[in-house]
Amino acid sequence: MEEGPDDWWSEPLASLVGGRLVVVAGANAAAWTEHVPVLRAAGATDILIVANGWGAGPRPDATTMVVEAPTGLTMMQQIRADDRFLAHPPVDVVAALDEFDPGREALVLGSFLNTRPDLAGRAFVSYRRPEWVALEDKVVVDAFWDRAGIVRQPSRVVALREAVEASKTIDCGDGTVWAADAREGFHGGASQTYWVADEVSRDAALDGLEKVCDTVRVMPFLDGVPCSIHGIVLPDGVAVFRPVEMVTLRRGHEFVYAGCATYWDPPDEVREQMRSIARMAGARLADDLDFRGAFTVDGVVTSDGFWPTELNPRFGAGLMTIARASGVPILLVNDLVVGGHDLGRPAAVIEGELLALADAHRGGGTWMAGLSHDAEPAIRHVDRHLEGQDGSWRWSDAHDANRSAVTIGRSFVRCVYDPDATTIGPSTAAAACEFWDFVDRELGTGIGPLRPAPDISVRR
Repeated sequence: MEEGPDDWWSEPLASLVGGRLVVVAGANAAAWTEHVPVLRAAGATDILIVANGWGAGPRPDATTMVVEAPTGLTMMQQIRADDRFLAHPPVDVVAALDEFDPGREALVLGSFLNTRPDLAGRAFVSYRRPEWVALEDKVVVDAFWDRAGIVRQPSRVVALREAVEASKTIDCGDGTVWAADAREGFHGGASQTYWVADEVSRDAALDGLEKVCDTVRVMPFLDGVPCSIHGIVLPDGVAVFRPVEMVTLRRGHEFVYAGCATYWDPPDEVREQMRSIARMAGARLADDLDFRGAFTVDGVVTSDGFWPTELNPRFGAGLMTIARASGVPILLVNDLVVGGHDLGRPAAVIEGELLALADAHRGGGTWMAGLSHDAEPAIRHVDRHLEGQDGSWRWSDAHDANRSAVTIGRSFVRCVYDPDATTIGPSTAAAACEFWDFVDRELGTGIGPLRPAPDISVRR
């Protein structure tokens, strides 16, 4: 496999998959489309995809065994359904595996949220260890910040019935945020997290949380840009990358997760603060849990800097956004790292190269799952193009690279912004709100008016 100047990952990937049957399992089939040609180029002799639904977007060029998933699931419902699918694959999936790989010698790659060590008796190259998953619990993360020496906002972990009283001592004037424990499993994407600022939002929080948790973490509501900082823990250190805007919009006092992008830049000193926090978090993960691979620190950039709110000891969507813009198959690279395979270069070099690529090539957009819309119910996917990221979104007849690309699937809509038409620096949240207003008009989604989080960071 010939290696280009930026393809430092190709040789270690080829050493893993070259001459092997490869099974990729979990998520939906469309999620694997971009990885199939990379695996073939790395020398995979044949590829079988077993997936939980087709998903929205082009189908992969490989033999694919799909269990048709129900539509209309929320993001977390889809994640949990996928985990069950990997734990207990249907009989016809097991039969397809046995036909493709009768000797059980295939290399098996899973989705980045996979927590299972094997698929029908075939070991995954990597998976999320139980002790890593446990640290994603929102009610234990503040103790982690303290162990790592990371400054945080005050918080209290209390029984749900005590949250109202606890809020009185935590509220700094704009309300509080209640986050559920992990009794029903880890959660993300703003699910099971409530901004409580009045009686209506308080009652909504109590009603929603009593079904899913026993305890909650109560902390002050932080106004500003929701964002994350990503890193990869390697044997010789932590490679830390650039900030990613988490497009978390607002419907009244409800948080609405709607994608991520790398066009936004915080002030330089805040960027370095975020990177320092990620480095400290990665080092503590390695020391405490022998952690390896990608992780994210989520938080908010306010008027007085970045405040961490969540730790995800796993690969995150923001890192995929960085990778897609820079051309690095980071999901497969992460499999190599977590599986204990040598990348052939030190953490500091990987950091420098990926950071430079991520800063030079921005990307991302806005998307939502679990939607009901007026598009054809049996739709697989529709790719269309948009122009006018100035508040006047409109369909475009052009089908070139200089247009924002929209994918519409069953219960799913995604817009990937045109890098040439997207300004670097400001938050993309306002453009996302305008896009979803456009989608409501065009597809009848009924998402409702959304508001962007404000960028109130101080630039010196």
